[in-house]
Amino acid sequence: MQPEYQIPKSRPTISSRLWVLLLLLLTVSFNGMAQTFSEGMGTTALSRESISSYYGKGGFNNDTERGFVYSGSAVLANSNSSADVSLNRYPGASGSNSVYFGPGYVSGNSGPTRSDSPPYNFQIANINTAALSSPSFTFGLLAPTGTAIGTLNAQFQVEFSADGTNYITATYAALTTNTVTSGSIFNQYAITSNIPQVNNLRIRFTRLNNNSNLYRLDDVVLNATAAPAIQVSPTTLIFNNTDVNTQSASQTITVSGQNLTNNIIVTAPNGFLIRTGSNSYTSSLTLTQSGGVVASTIVDVLFAPTAVQSYSGSVTLTSVNAQTRTVAVSGTGVAPAPELTASPNSLTFPTTQVGLTSAVQSFTVSGSNLVNPVTITAPTGFQIRQGANPFSSASITLTPTGGAVNSSIDIRFAPTVDGSYDDVVSVTSSGALTTGVDVSGIATPAPTGPFITANPTSLDFQTVSSSGSAQALTFEISAGNLTAPLVLTGSSGVIRFRDASAGGSFVSGPISITPVSGSVSLRTIEVQLFGPIPNGVFNGNITLTSTGATPVVVNITANNSIGNESTFTVANNLTLFSTVPGLPSAVQSYQVSGRNLLQDIIVRAPQYFQVSLDASFAGITGTGNVITVPRNAGNDIDPAVTVYVRFLPPSALSTTSLIIFTSSPAGSQGLPVEGTSEPSVQILTAPQQILTVVINTASASQALTIKAERVQQNIIISKSVSPNPLNPNNVQQFEISADNVNFSNTLMLTPDQSTFSVNQQIYFRYKPTYLGAAQSTLQFRSNDFNNTNVQSFGANDLLSGRSIDTEPTLRSSPTVTRSGNTATVNFNLPANYAALGYGEGRLIAASTSATLPASSQPLDGEGYLAGSQVYGQGPQIAPGYFVVYSGTTQNATIEGLDPAVTYYFYSFEYNYIDPNFNIAIGGAQNYLSPPVPGVINGIIVPGTPLPVTLVSFTGKLRNNQVALNWVTASELNNKLFEVQRSASGQEFETILTREGKGTTSSRTSYEAVDSQPLMGLSYYRLKQVDRDGTYAYSPVVAINNGGLASATFYPNPTTGKLTIILPQGQAGASQKVYITDLAGRLVRSQELPANGEISLSELQAGTYLVSVGTGANRIVQRVVKQ
Repeated sequence: MQPEYQIPKSRPTISSRLWVLLLLLLTVSFNGMAQTFSEGMGTTALSRESISSYYGKGGFNNDTERGFVYSGSAVLANSNSSADVSLNRYPGASGSNSVYFGPGYVSGNSGPTRSDSPPYNFQIANINTAALSSPSFTFGLLAPTGTAIGTLNAQFQVEFSADGTNYITATYAALTTNTVTSGSIFNQYAITSNIPQVNNLRIRFTRLNNNSNLYRLDDVVLNATAAPAIQVSPTTLIFNNTDVNTQSASQTITVSGQNLTNNIIVTAPNGFLIRTGSNSYTSSLTLTQSGGVVASTIVDVLFAPTAVQSYSGSVTLTSVNAQTRTVAVSGTGVAPAPELTASPNSLTFPTTQVGLTSAVQSFTVSGSNLVNPVTITAPTGFQIRQGANPFSSASITLTPTGGAVNSSIDIRFAPTVDGSYDDVVSVTSSGALTTGVDVSGIATPAPTGPFITANPTSLDFQTVSSSGSAQALTFEISAGNLTAPLVLTGSSGVIRFRDASAGGSFVSGPISITPVSGSVSLRTIEVQLFGPIPNGVFNGNITLTSTGATPVVVNITANNSIGNESTFTVANNLTLFSTVPGLPSAVQSYQVSGRNLLQDIIVRAPQYFQVSLDASFAGITGTGNVITVPRNAGNDIDPAVTVYVRFLPPSALSTTSLIIFTSSPAGSQGLPVEGTSEPSVQILTAPQQILTVVINTASASQALTIKAERVQQNIIISKSVSPNPLNPNNVQQFEISADNVNFSNTLMLTPDQSTFSVNQQIYFRYKPTYLGAAQSTLQFRSNDFNNTNVQSFGANDLLSGRSIDTEPTLRSSPTVTRSGNTATVNFNLPANYAALGYGEGRLIAASTSATLPASSQPLDGEGYLAGSQVYGQGPQIAPGYFVVYSGTTQNATIEGLDPAVTYYFYSFEYNYIDPNFNIAIGGAQNYLSPPVPGVINGIIVPGTPLPVTLVSFTGKLRNNQVALNWVTASELNNKLFEVQRSASGQEFETILTREGKGTTSSRTSYEAVDSQPLMGLSYYRLKQVDRDGTYAYSPVVAINNGGLASATFYPNPTTGKLTIILPQGQAGASQKVYITDLAGRLVRSQELPANGEISLSELQAGTYLVSVGTGANRIVQRVVKQ
């Protein structure tokens, strides 16, 4: 027999390759079950060698290889005949040694055997089945041919134990059916009961003591479903410190996989890279499985830090359903050593007089991996500069960009004492090795007497215009041994200069410089030519003088070949730029033209603005940029060039500034610009107060227009509730909607993303839950605003309304008792009348008219004062209909009645008590409407019988006169009748009289004619006067005369504006308009405008009498102001 191992560890011989072949065969034979271990009993056993002896010398297949423990009273056996071996009897049979369940030799390995004395057993321990999926055991067993499986289970027992003490019996069944004519033969059997899944499983085979059969055991195999597995070694890699942005030396890990269903993904953490073979390094790679296997593969790992810091993490190896493996990796990224160089490393200067300067030389400073600024310091006698800056002995500081510098430095020899100079320009940066440039030169003494130096001594401005030079030129001066100031004098007023070291404006001179200890230190003089410059060649100079010193002349030349002034024009005004943060505004433009320019025009945009010669602003980044408008026709810009401008704010802001234009010597110009990116939102229409809305119902809606600009985010509209003691829980009384269909307490408006604006109608309605007045303030919230909290609009945002109570459903039937000048009304209300549907209160209007038009009933939401319940003192619900009572009592007494006059009372039910707090709310009255259209009949309140029985009193309009007729049935002491007329129905005047018949029982007819009636509606009545002076009034007759009677008043009711249209023929005449209240008090008078419109906006809500015209052409109309 050859040993077989799934993963050979201590015996990597050729047998392992045979095992792999066997493994493949078993994989096919057991339908995808991988062999976890197979025990074939080895090949080196002696005949009837004890288990302990064979285990002690490592003869079993899995003792030292897997750490299994073998024990038992059975012995090892070699084959005695072909029937005693398992070879070829079942798949995977080893065919060599087996375990014999019988007696061993008495002593040694030969000789007589012991007597047969079962039971005999064989156990394999230390089997780990805890993590296996669907484990199964098979074994080969030599047993008497044809033995029934039940008999066999009873004679040869298989058991499992998790602790070595408690065993459970397993059942098994045959997998093969080999037979022989007689004797025993090997077959393969499989455990059919559950296999415990524990860390240390023991399987024990026993020949029991109730039989004499001699059994042999071979090929104990544990199979389980294959679980995907990844192996990696080592599991930790530590890298040496590595410069950032470089790569360390690589280290390796070895990766393999078995039973895989997917590839292995290897991923490196930040700062580490991986690869296989000679491939490029990357942060992730894939190891491809084939047949479920990834062969042993070397993966290179290197450290590639990008920052100065410690790095630690794990290289992860994953595959679907396999346990993730990791390799811990760590390393530290360190800063690379800074490098600093100067080239060339030495400069030699020519001999130079003290007080003068040499020609300029240059060197270049370069550096990398720098973490600190570079400082360049010149030694005594030398001066340095960077770019066009002035020369100075002060140090120059270079700031690294990305750790690097590369700058050219100018240097010159400027000796202050004579002698030989040999020193170093030091170039330093903290952390880097110091470098430098060796500099040397010889200085000769300055003159012993007063002297002046200038360098250069000629300045050529070349082409200039009549406006001046395009630039400033410079020369340097110094002086020594002076006893008086150094004076610089220009030869012409167009030459202007200044001491650059002292600053200040350019002057035409002279400039006087006071020596210090006889010396004027080296300094720079700037020179510029200012117009008017004469045409042609210009020659001038600046002379430097001081007492005792030889004057020095600096010659100045120029050529005014232009011959004219340099000018340019910026045309067009810019309007306000508007946009949202982070997005450019709409583009505006202006035009630039110029004449006789020496330079192109430089255009400088202010912060938050961009300028461009291209409307697309291609290549323009940032704001406050500078562009050049080139000359396009010699020294001119003609045609004009268009310059484009836009506003690009980074945040919400408003700004004003200037675009600056320069082209020396033409004057500078500025173009004002202003821009805003601050969002705005407003309500364009003012909400109107909503009146007479019944509690717990919704009013009709009103529309409001919301306009917002420069907004990107949604706008949330909501409302705040004004406190009211009747609304302690601050229940919302108004609702808002975006579509006039769905109303709620908030709504959201979405800006147009192409215009960043909102221009939308919203709607609100009043939905009261208590009686009286309510207010809410519209408010908004948007993340576009610096204040992202809820805030008010500030205007047109107040919603207001007044509610009224529900309308009663039942009306009472009052009775009236008349007594002289008083009348008592009893409303005859049942108990709990309000709950039954009667009004909580009642209003009585009294009149001498027997009917009331249905359109003249009390107005909802109007609380009428009863005038102390005296007739004629309270307000009128219509002309001649006085409110004499309003309240909640069961009865009322009305005073001020004329005993001789018959009155008619009109009773109205109303509700006005808040249901939540049981409090009466003024102005919340809701009056019960009449049951049917038409007129309302009054409750008659008869007076004392008149001394005259009036049958009828009528009036008719005939030929622009009013004919009045009345008939009496009888008269008693009747002295006379006064015919009275009124324009308002309240104040009457007597216009005619007719003598009465005294006392008569006969029928008498009377007539009278008003030959000059009032225009429009007039009222007539009779005043019957008795001989004793008592009197009584007849009912009132109304007559509508022509003239202005056809005038039209609209709208009525009105909220403010009233239009009066007069009939043809009257419209052109001047007409006076009078407005009185129902008590007859004049409120206002004015001329009627030509368009007929008058404003009632300033009047309080109520009923007014509006009259137009005078005398006979006067007409009065009742108008309701809401």
